[in-house]
Amino acid sequence: MESFGDYLSSGKVIEADYDVVVVGGGLAGVCAAIASARHGCKTAIVQNRPVFGGNSSSEVRVQPTGANSCGAWARETGIIEELLIEERARNHDLFLNGRINSVWDLILYEWVKRERKLTAYLNTHVVGVLMSGPRRIRAVVGVQLGSERVYRLYGQYFIDCTGDGTVGASAGAEFRYGRESRREFGESLAPEEGDTMVQGSSLLFRARDVGRPVPFVPPPWAEEYPTEGSLYMRRHTCSLGPYGVREYAGYWWIEVGVPFDVIDQNEEVRDELLRHLLGVWDHIKNHGEHGAENMAIDWIGMVPGKRESRRLIGDYILTEDDVRNDKQFHDRVAYGGWFIDIHTMGGILAKDQPPEPLAGDLDLSDKLRIQPYSIPLRCLYSKNIENLLMAGRDISVTHVALGSTRVMLTCAVLGQAAGTAAAFSVKKNVTPRTIVENPQLIRELQQTLIKDDCFIINLPNDDPDDIARKAVSVEASSSMVLKLDPAGGSSPLEPYRAQIFPVSENEIRTLGLFLESKAHKPIPVRLEVMPATDIWSFNEPKEPLRSVEASVPPRFKGWLDLELKLKVEPRRLYQVNVYGRAEVLWHRSKPLPGVAAAYKRPGWRRWTHEKPVYSLRLEPPSKPFGPRNVVSGVARPERWTNIWISDPEKGFPQTLTLNLGEPVAFNTVYLTFDTYLHEDTYNFPPLYKVPECVKDYTLKALCREGWRTIVEYKGNYHRRRIHHFETLKASKLKLEVQSTNGAPTARVYEVRIYKE
Repeated sequence: MESFGDYLSSGKVIEADYDVVVVGGGLAGVCAAIASARHGCKTAIVQNRPVFGGNSSSEVRVQPTGANSCGAWARETGIIEELLIEERARNHDLFLNGRINSVWDLILYEWVKRERKLTAYLNTHVVGVLMSGPRRIRAVVGVQLGSERVYRLYGQYFIDCTGDGTVGASAGAEFRYGRESRREFGESLAPEEGDTMVQGSSLLFRARDVGRPVPFVPPPWAEEYPTEGSLYMRRHTCSLGPYGVREYAGYWWIEVGVPFDVIDQNEEVRDELLRHLLGVWDHIKNHGEHGAENMAIDWIGMVPGKRESRRLIGDYILTEDDVRNDKQFHDRVAYGGWFIDIHTMGGILAKDQPPEPLAGDLDLSDKLRIQPYSIPLRCLYSKNIENLLMAGRDISVTHVALGSTRVMLTCAVLGQAAGTAAAFSVKKNVTPRTIVENPQLIRELQQTLIKDDCFIINLPNDDPDDIARKAVSVEASSSMVLKLDPAGGSSPLEPYRAQIFPVSENEIRTLGLFLESKAHKPIPVRLEVMPATDIWSFNEPKEPLRSVEASVPPRFKGWLDLELKLKVEPRRLYQVNVYGRAEVLWHRSKPLPGVAAAYKRPGWRRWTHEKPVYSLRLEPPSKPFGPRNVVSGVARPERWTNIWISDPEKGFPQTLTLNLGEPVAFNTVYLTFDTYLHEDTYNFPPLYKVPECVKDYTLKALCREGWRTIVEYKGNYHRRRIHHFETLKASKLKLEVQSTNGAPTARVYEVRIYKE
């Protein structure tokens, strides 16, 4: 390695020392590097492209996805939430496959550059490592394009976020490539025999309506797709852009893997992808009725977006069983929730097969969709290289589990966890393995991640330094009652529907559904009511507390109230399963925190999460949005709503007051607002600020001389705000909300108070 570096450099070797070196500038790498720097470590991020973002960048343009696909209110928070919310507020275009532009690149660049302890090395490809022994990396060696520089970047800890596990492979870290056999881990989705097959890479494109006919003549080497049947189950419809312009954009299924080696033959894969991409465009333009006469390509990706290659092995290998059953690992530091999405081997080369199994058989939802699950720290550090961590798609998982963990928003929270763990290792002079083995250290790491607005399943804030947790009382100027009135749209009761909802009282006397019948005769419906552990637990084993049947009258439209007279445990979630027929529709309502819905086709064993929620009313009314929720220890819906929402009829200002009992010294307040975690940000329109998010607010403290204003903030649209000020002594803290970004209610998930 030394002689190779000398040969490349011609004497231009630049050396630098860091606490933590992150290699790879995708979302995992960006979040890892920012987390490390924010925790006080001198950090480097090395990226072999001119922009950050990896597969989500303007060079590749794959929309980031994650757990929210399969779980209500499950969108990833922390650093990635900051970035996504900023992107929607500043970007004039959509954030979808093939449409991502340089605004996103710039935001990622800004977030990296504003960290004082973080240095970025763009256009720098790591070609190898220097070792200080068989189990420890001393430095990475990178060549920077354009500058003719060679860098030797020394560090105490290294985080491999390359996707391909390049640093780990160079250092001799144990890794896997390909598919395990079914018997090795007992995975139902694994092949009978193991092999070296991996999912393929994709190229995306974008075409737009230019208002007049534009011919397209494919090059002679383009693949031919003369009929709709030649693109078997590969949907290629047109859509409208944000300003009414027709577009073709995508498609993820233009994918090539087997028989190519996606690392060694990356260039050949790109060439093959381009051949098929132009063939697909030729099909759209010149074959069949696609209405594409006025369409012209304005962008084609030239960097393949990889899904799978090396997986570095840690002290634990996450398996299919783990992602299906959400094991509560003692060292859990992140979570996933995307379905087990294993694409067809060969991609578009497998012309007689769907691009991924679910596209060909919707009944596979019963088998492939899951609820959010935990990922342990043991999957994020190398088994045999003591100072190497990893985040992204190269973590320690099986091929089957990777089908879920590989998506970018999951990779982002893995990055923040790995970056925080690396900083812990540096500051406390311990290895990541030591953190896992020491209950006090792993608890401290987990609480730090939660404080940084990461979410860890079933692990609340119990930070002893958080003064707000000791509040004698929390009061508000008003609070909203649970109200799920019809708000447009409806769904048939076959597939069957289920809904989880919060109950504040100790009984449910009646439960009402707003139904509409299209039938000319009475239609029977059956309801089951049962407790629910959390908003994702539709499929946990449980016996109904009450099962009732009713008849929906012919051509009926209105509330169907069912008498239950059911004693229940207050301040917990309950589930109603509704079994009916396609002629009866359940009207939808506006989603509220703590409410989640699912559907199940007849014959399915499991419920599958869906985004719409449904009209429901309770007697006595439920009041689940009280002020005490802001110190519940959880800053999103999980086992309760965990949010204060003011009464929408009362207007603004609205106030939230924490009574600390006696004067306490503090100088920092953390506020967590509502940015509508029920929806992925790529579904938000351009230049969007979440209406539910608090916009203008004031913080006041009750000191000896009376109420004192300590913070006035205007124009907020982010979920998390941290305010530092001179230390003061106060017995109460009051948040006064003057306005939101459009919603009629003030919404606050969490208030934390510290003397830092």
